[in-house]
Amino acid sequence: MHPVELIQALESFPFDELRKKYEGYFEAVLYSHDLMKLYPILEGFFGAPFKPAGVAPSREAQAYAARYGGIQKNQTLYFKNDATNVHCAMIWPWADGSRVTIKVAHGLVVGK
Repeated sequence: MHPVELIQALESFPFDELRKKYEGYFEAVLYSHDLMKLYPILEGFFGAPFKPAGVAPSREAQAYAARYGGIQKNQTLYFKNDATNVHCAMIWPWADGSRVTIKVAHGLVVGK
């Protein structure tokens, strides 16, 4: 799957709010009950999560996510470094349990 195809697949979701969409970045809010439909799309592009929810983030995971607000234990980070770009996706559950924020970035620069 190409990064453009990933974004096109994400755009088909019934988002509660589309926050940002521009070249290399996509951010939206969706209802938690739609997550089971979202995971196969993300895993089709990224593979298994780099940092699954419920696992404390490593230093490497923190470095990858720092530019986009960091990553916490209850959040999920997908990460992929291919021959030309670095890609990541983050799922941040809301405290009320009803929604999540998803952030997807392509071509990002990460620092360690």
